[in-house]
Amino acid sequence: MGTEGVEHAATVTAAPLNGWQQHVHLEDVWGTTVVIDIRGSEVDKVAAAEAVTAVTAFFHDVDAWFSTYRFDTPITMVRNGIWEVSQAPSVVQEVLAACASLKTRTNGAFDPWAVPGGVDPSGYVKGWAADIGVEILVAQGYDNVSINAAGDISCRGYMSPGEPWAVGIRHPEHTHEIIKVVQMTSGAIATSGLYERGAHIINPRTGDKTMALDSATVVGPDGGMADALATACLVEGHGCVAWFADLPEWSVYLVKDGNAQFFGPAFA
Repeated sequence: MGTEGVEHAATVTAAPLNGWQQHVHLEDVWGTTVVIDIRGSEVDKVAAAEAVTAVTAFFHDVDAWFSTYRFDTPITMVRNGIWEVSQAPSVVQEVLAACASLKTRTNGAFDPWAVPGGVDPSGYVKGWAADIGVEILVAQGYDNVSINAAGDISCRGYMSPGEPWAVGIRHPEHTHEIIKVVQMTSGAIATSGLYERGAHIINPRTGDKTMALDSATVVGPDGGMADALATACLVEGHGCVAWFADLPEWSVYLVKDGNAQFFGPAFA
């Protein structure tokens, strides 16, 4: 796994805590910095740090399973033909099965098998890992948490009393500008465009870097799926709307040439 580029496509917006406490941890992993944010009326720093340690240990496990930059990971073994998928750990098999399902849903606009060097599920794994990270924190009693994995954000609860997490989507051309703010109390958001990895996204159907949109944001209950679908929407263009016909809880925000098209409850 790895991420490269200029800016995160989405970010938790700054807001006053209004009496709440906060514990923030920055973890360098996957070639980027992941931000773990715990909030509440009382946040014991020592206990919160221990909870964060469990999350970061998992994130480094994810790197040990899925990094394509390391020669000793199961995904590298599969990519190089040393292992069959059936020989990989069950977690790797499960992620690749999810990727195969999303390849079918998107008619190949998301296809981890159509990248140079062999299968690479990185376009699913960051959002998937962020989701699991917030669930680890919730299981330890923290109800108000967010994890920003290089612009793939999962959150639960609130950012301050009565205030949902506010996630700003950056303008695809003027990345210092926020073009839309999404409010969330539970779920995930992912944006794909010329931000973190934009210049490195390959169109799996053509093999080049031509994209139908300037940016695509997907909001829903599953971080891995949001991550993958955002990239697929960028490739597909406005025709991606058809993929969400049976997903009424999902939302999409598409930008092309300064014009936005959007649908779903997050943008009602």
